[in-house]
Amino acid sequence: MNEILQTRVCPSENNAMKLIRFLLSLLAAPLLLAQDAVKVAPKNFKVLQENEQVRVVQDTLAPGEIEATHTHPAGWYYVTMPGTMKVTYADGKTTTWTAKQGEQAWMDAESAHTSENIGKTTIQYVLVEVKSASKQ
Repeated sequence: MNEILQTRVCPSENNAMKLIRFLLSLLAAPLLLAQDAVKVAPKNFKVLQENEQVRVVQDTLAPGEIEATHTHPAGWYYVTMPGTMKVTYADGKTTTWTAKQGEQAWMDAESAHTSENIGKTTIQYVLVEVKSASKQ
């Protein structure tokens, strides 16, 4: 009798787990797709210039503000207003960026993430997105 119960219960448990995994993957899918920062957070991201090769955007984030999940193609950035930002990736990994005024560097493409200003001052930077660089 125990064997009969196990045979009937186990397959349904496996199906339930498969269904749960499938539903969770559907919920996570939008986070993993490329999401244009300008479209999902237009209050923060302003297009300063755009042509066939690049798009220049300015990101401004007030203290305590959190941006919607977005991605970035590879590009160059320049910090115009220093501050501290917590970046949380779709996989749960977090990093803290303490941006200094005048800091600049090349940035590889960024996968889906949210950005939160955890400092006491507004942070702002300009990002030159290279259109030929693939998004993650």
